[in-house]
Amino acid sequence: MLRRPDRRDEDGFTTVEVLVAFGIAAAATVMAVQIAGTAAGAVRRIEASRVAADEAEGVVLRRLAEGPLRPGLVRGAFSDGTPWTLSIADLRPVLGLGRVPPLWQVRVSRGGAAPIYATLIPGTRE
Repeated sequence: MLRRPDRRDEDGFTTVEVLVAFGIAAAATVMAVQIAGTAAGAVRRIEASRVAADEAEGVVLRRLAEGPLRPGLVRGAFSDGTPWTLSIADLRPVLGLGRVPPLWQVRVSRGGAAPIYATLIPGTRE
């Protein structure tokens, strides 16, 4: 009668167990690298938006330093070369206000897209 060896005497892992462990470790590493890449991209986009908003605010402040506001459009380019448009509009007609000082809506948009900076500035009596 043949006897099977007692498995309690064997130490270590089987080849299949080692391969499964390596497979799990490799999958976890790939997922970690993908997550890190996605997070880094998101941080770069957020930083670029913050820089654009800061530059847009600077555009508005420079325009205010030039003198009284008047309705119209002004175009220029950010430091990265992206075009911007400064839009100035008097909201009195839209709001149905007659004989009050102007209320200027000032918006800066990047390349004709949605505004990246917008504010209201009260004017002085004309």
